[in-house]
Amino acid sequence: MSFTPPNIFVTATPVDSAQLQSNFDTLRLYINKGIISADIKDQSVDTTDIVRGEYANVVRDHQFMTGDVMTSINEIDTYSHSFVTSHFKTYDLYSDKMQQIPSMGRRIVMEHDGVIFFTVGAAVIGDPNYELLADKKASSVYVQISSGDRILAADFKPATRGRTFTEDDVNTDVDTSGNVTSTGKFSRRWYANRYRFSANKGDIVNICLVVDPKCDKAHVSARNMQVEVFYR
Repeated sequence: MSFTPPNIFVTATPVDSAQLQSNFDTLRLYINKGIISADIKDQSVDTTDIVRGEYANVVRDHQFMTGDVMTSINEIDTYSHSFVTSHFKTYDLYSDKMQQIPSMGRRIVMEHDGVIFFTVGAAVIGDPNYELLADKKASSVYVQISSGDRILAADFKPATRGRTFTEDDVNTDVDTSGNVTSTGKFSRRWYANRYRFSANKGDIVNICLVVDPKCDKAHVSARNMQVEVFYR
């Protein structure tokens, strides 16, 4: 059906703000939900997928996104930190002492078969050690993808592994990482990844960023994350 505004304005006639807003609201509804197949001329569209846009009348902007954005985080507060530590008991853990990084995950219930894109970035920095000075200095960071509420060792994807180092003033290569600078300081590491995987209708997917700490304490800052879902 073609669009017809509810209010028609005539030259030299005062425009009422309520009527103008009503036209905007009706147009917004039409663009977002009111277009039907009869409005599209036969053989005029040859793309495989049509992404519905969102019209914002204030700035005359028609915004499109590639998929359903389930969550998005962009942390710019330089004083906002979360912490992980290697000092806790692991008797009852099935796998390594992986610790989930706060605000870096999402639980998704799939409405249809589809594909999930997980885009993350964070500065994971190991603080100087006080007790584990002779222990390993490289902590591993992984993307964890779990089905339902059970976490298995296989959920920590090896292909996503990154390493973050402490800043101990040690000029020896304690963990055979090759990470020794001219001043003896171990380097900081920025972790970034974009991981794609498939999921089926009805699946409950838990996806997050985890770290296997090998130091007394590490802090995480500059957290960035976006989760997109593409339904087939």
